[in-house]
Amino acid sequence: MVNVKTPDVDWGQSSVRKLKRSTQKNTAKKPARQVETVEAFAKRTGQPYKGQKDAVTKRVPLSDIRFPKNIRNMSALRFALRMSDAVLVTSVILGVMMNAYVGVNHKALIAPIAAGISGAIGFCFAMYVVKAHQFSPSETYAKHMGKVFLGSTAALGVWLSVALIAKPDTFLPDFLAIAGLLATATLMLMHSGYYAYLHHHHKKGEYIPTIVMLGATEAARRLIEENARTRELNILAIFDERLSRAPHDIHGVPVVGKIQDMLGWEALPFVDRIVVTLPKMAEDRKKAFVEQVRKLPNRIAFVVDEFEHLDHVQQRLSQIAQIGMHEVTGKQRSGLHFFIKRAADIIISGTALLLGAPLLILIAILIKRDSKGPVFFKQKRHGFNNSIFEVYKFRSLKVEDEDKDAKSQVTAGDTRVTKVGRFIRKTSIDELPQLINVLKGDMSLVGPRPHAVGMHTGDTETYKLVDDYAHRHKVKPGLTGWAQINGSRGPLHDAESVARRVQLDMEYIARSNIFFDLMIMLKTVPCLLGDSENIR
Repeated sequence: MVNVKTPDVDWGQSSVRKLKRSTQKNTAKKPARQVETVEAFAKRTGQPYKGQKDAVTKRVPLSDIRFPKNIRNMSALRFALRMSDAVLVTSVILGVMMNAYVGVNHKALIAPIAAGISGAIGFCFAMYVVKAHQFSPSETYAKHMGKVFLGSTAALGVWLSVALIAKPDTFLPDFLAIAGLLATATLMLMHSGYYAYLHHHHKKGEYIPTIVMLGATEAARRLIEENARTRELNILAIFDERLSRAPHDIHGVPVVGKIQDMLGWEALPFVDRIVVTLPKMAEDRKKAFVEQVRKLPNRIAFVVDEFEHLDHVQQRLSQIAQIGMHEVTGKQRSGLHFFIKRAADIIISGTALLLGAPLLILIAILIKRDSKGPVFFKQKRHGFNNSIFEVYKFRSLKVEDEDKDAKSQVTAGDTRVTKVGRFIRKTSIDELPQLINVLKGDMSLVGPRPHAVGMHTGDTETYKLVDDYAHRHKVKPGLTGWAQINGSRGPLHDAESVARRVQLDMEYIARSNIFFDLMIMLKTVPCLLGDSENIR
């Protein structure tokens, strides 16, 4: 048997002190684990927790949703940019060709003009083919400038090739090349400016269709997911009647309330389109949704059944919208229509204000001499999409009797009307300051007349008398209109007169074009001078 000896252990005071020091040293090296509180975890991750669940999952209030307050038409801008490119390219090419042919060789004008015009057409057509004026919000600067360069060089190559094949007597290839290169440089420079301008406004949600959705559905989710990639729509919010079943947001787009909440929302006048995103199985719900919003002036569209089955991951959102959305309230006018109408408004109203300044000053002096108070009368009125603006008129009522809410419309022999006021109302001169509203863009020369906010017909607010009343706000209000030259002008004293004016305004919207507008303007003065029936 083997005896094993163990070493003696000294359990004296010195050993105990060493053990304590060792324990303290190890403890200092390994601090105690910190436990994160539930509140801190919820704050860091955004997850709800007991006791504060309501605060974390509260829906985004409508007042917190930002929206663009400037109504800008991208179609009209595209047309204007195309025209700008056409004018500049034509000027550059013609300038070079005229100098080459006439200044040097003293050739006839027909040769440089033919060469210049053909080259300009080629460059403009190439810009159209490569879609250089689409300006998608997701397009990078490099990609956009690449399209411009590709289109320009292709146009130059075709132009030179045709000239080499045709070989006209006055053919000067060097100058054609110089003209083409200068046109390319001009386009590159101009499109750099276009891109910077639009990129700035795209970030603010402008020049992009602003929409709201009705229905927190699968179709809405797919549309929002695709838009996150393309950014071609500014989707503000989703409304759903079954709010208790709806999520608080779909990929960041908040579900904020019911349709009734939307109807009183201050952003509604700046919404381009209301999209109903309900599947076929919810046809009754879809009809109910449309019935609630059909009285609004905003365009309404609903997602058709084909959209729900589209494999659209690689498609542009604009293409999806064309394929999968059906317009309930009519399609928007072309960019050419808006451009010409706005150009006419600016040119005619600006010229009229300039030439008519002596008359306007004379009327202002007469108003001041006739009665105390300001020369102009300002009143809030409904404009495009029910937006509210302040209209300018010459004051025709006594200042103490002004009715800014139009709760009591002018009647025959109304004692509130001043002496000068009776004359300027009879001749409609009191409306001339609205040329300032036209120049500002609040109004157009031709369109439905703007009615005062809160206007009454009898004891009832006028808009409540006709179901389609708000549809007259689908276009900008006008200084004159189809209703005015057809006898519906002045105060509206009964429901029948309101219905007739709305009917005539709707006829104008359906028929609106530049020639129709010109005809209305030409007929306005004779109609006013020959009107002795309407109270003004």
